Amino acid sequence: MADLIISNQGDDAPSTGLAWWLGGAAKVMAFLSGLTLVAMALMSLASIVGRTFFDAPVVGDYELVQIACAAAVSLALPYTQWVRGHVIVDFFTVRANPKFVLALDAVAAAVLCAFALTFAWRMWVNMIELMDGWDASLMLNIPTWWGYVPMVPSFALLGLIAAYHCVSDIQGIRGIRA
Repeated sequence: MADLIISNQGDDAPSTGLAWWLGGAAKVMAFLSGLTLVAMALMSLASIVGRTFFDAPVVGDYELVQIACAAAVSLALPYTQWVRGHVIVDFFTVRANPKFVLALDAVAAAVLCAFALTFAWRMWVNMIELMDGWDASLMLNIPTWWGYVPMVPSFALLGLIAAYHCVSDIQGIRGIRA
């Protein structure tokens, strides 16, 4: 995936305007996802080494891993959609008309857009409620809403990218001659 981020391979959009902004934001979030995973791996390693050799694990390592996993996954989703890297089962459409396949892709992107924006909205609402309720983790007393901070913009961006793909797929249908 790193080679895709660096080389722009997989970007089928122009390098200006909205496409430039969406692709750039998706790449930044994917990079932050990778950094989160590296930090989580190093923290887990430190905890395992500390527990094994010094009887001193990282306190709250499970809580930190939970928060980091949620952040890493959500931060990677926009870029995965940007390069259309989600799993697609094309068994039934392998020999289908290209217009039909683009129509299915447009419908799937529209559904993804609706769900992603709904998730972003509901996570935002829940994050505000958690902030008001002073909910926190058990061991480290980390405010629970901190875990929502990377997820809200990630799902919002995922929805915007899905909307962009829906529109571009519809434009692609119009561009294919019968």
